[in-house]
Amino acid sequence: MKLKLSEILLLSAAAGFLILWIAEYQRTSFAESYWLLMLCLGFLLAFQYFKNKRLEREKAVSPTIKQMIEERKKKKK
Repeated sequence: MKLKLSEILLLSAAAGFLILWIAEYQRTSFAESYWLLMLCLGFLLAFQYFKNKRLEREKAVSPTIKQMIEERKKKKK
């Protein structure tokens, strides 16, 4: 799976905020470190959204094998 630079940055930001949240959770309470966990979740959801959006664009550009077979059958007729 080939990731774009923006996807890599989103995923690494999510991992970084997760590490920060773990360190902050050990130092303080859950309520005080909750915002770091939400930032981690936000970056993970953004990564997933942009990855799925890119995959849909790539799928729309390249035809599937079924579509290619149907087009060849139409051309033969």
